Amino acid sequence: MVPPVAPRPAPPDDVRTACQLWYAALAVGVVQVVAGLLSQLGRRRELAQQMFDEMKDSQPTITLAQVEMWVPIVFGLVGFFWLILTGVGAAIVYQLGRGKNWARALLTGLALFFVLGAVGTFFMGGDEAPGAASLVASCAGIVQGVLAAGAVFLCFRKDSDAYFRPVAR
Repeated sequence: MVPPVAPRPAPPDDVRTACQLWYAALAVGVVQVVAGLLSQLGRRRELAQQMFDEMKDSQPTITLAQVEMWVPIVFGLVGFFWLILTGVGAAIVYQLGRGKNWARALLTGLALFFVLGAVGTFFMGGDEAPGAASLVASCAGIVQGVLAAGAVFLCFRKDSDAYFRPVAR
């Protein structure tokens, strides 16, 4: 007969707060992507011309009008893909709240990515596109990095660390 597995204790306050910070970071990421896409949408003719110039040698039958039509479609696909990634991120944060150490490891790596992006934005400036949407995207990237760093810090505090250890059988 197999002895029953001890139930996992309720998550410590730091883990609950870290999950809230992660959900906020994911929401800010959606704002960042929407603002970034809006700032690029104003440059769609320039982007289409750049794509056309790069493609005309390999695809001589393509026209600039076709490429201009593809740019908003590509923007829509990028937005849709980002929403899918945000959903996956939310599922991983849910697992973090359940004490899964693999979720903590994945989110720590994601936080490193966000923090490096925020540092890059902070010191090197954001997008080359001028305007309010570009400013919002840059600021959202910085806020996202700060939220993620705070969440990771909370996940590695003493009580949180014990919560992520495997339950003894």
